[in-house]
Amino acid sequence: MTRMNNGIMLHSIDLNLLRTFVVVYRAKNLTAAAETLRVSQPGVSHALRRLRTHFDDPLFVRTGTGVRPTRLAVDLYAEVSGPLSHIVASTEDRTRFDPATSRRTFRIALTDLGEAGLLPRILQATGSAGSGISIEVVPLDIDTVARDVLSRDIDAAITSSPVLGPVSQEILFHDRYACLAPATLQDDEGRIRVEDLQRLPEARVGPSAGHRAITEAVTTLGAGVLSRTPQVEVPRFTSLPWIVARCGFVAIVPIDAFAALTIPAGAKLLELPFPSPTTSVHLISHHDAGGASATAWFLNTVRSTLAA
Repeated sequence: MTRMNNGIMLHSIDLNLLRTFVVVYRAKNLTAAAETLRVSQPGVSHALRRLRTHFDDPLFVRTGTGVRPTRLAVDLYAEVSGPLSHIVASTEDRTRFDPATSRRTFRIALTDLGEAGLLPRILQATGSAGSGISIEVVPLDIDTVARDVLSRDIDAAITSSPVLGPVSQEILFHDRYACLAPATLQDDEGRIRVEDLQRLPEARVGPSAGHRAITEAVTTLGAGVLSRTPQVEVPRFTSLPWIVARCGFVAIVPIDAFAALTIPAGAKLLELPFPSPTTSVHLISHHDAGGASATAWFLNTVRSTLAA
């Protein structure tokens, strides 16, 4: 008999049932979970019934779009997701990974820019469209990414700043910053003028996206030009071109990453009037992801695909 920290009892539970629980928790949808597990939806429902009987709790409540976890399910997920992922990873480390026959799902944390600019390249390199391998993307939160890697809730993350924690961090490539400005703004041979940068309201992505170099640019190279507090702060980059195009704002953005986006006709990219800060794009992973494991293969594929 094993007692979890929060008092929930784990006794002779099939690991496959717990794996089903974790996949349903992440997918928040039984159909999507069945597709990930490559089993029938009745099979997922049967597994949940056994878990509900064991824990005497519904675990998931139906919503308009899928299911949401109960309070006990939230506690259960926090306890089992990391150890379960560790067991799976340890098993993989003892078995040489074959991407041609694997039906493995890899989880990677990306920003919206990562989804637009990097994910297509990763999918092509892993052969996901024509193999049993699948990729699940979770939104990047720079404050929790180290914890998610250490708990093996995700296999990897790509960030634009280092993270705190005992995780593996390596630089994939460098990017620099430019200014997204209204298309009608008169520029100085492709460079925004200081007075316009001071005059126009600024839209900025919040710190959870991991681009802390933007804030550093405000307080150092852009001191006296950019305000410490933007007029609007958003959680994702992809809304910025439309805010700039329709509302007359400016925004500091990573220029190479934005090359993968379609910028609306009402906006344009301009060089900054001061030396552009650069950002290092990092691959974050678990220190133990080595050998011939599936995770090691995935990380090596990402490295070789994206490294400068």
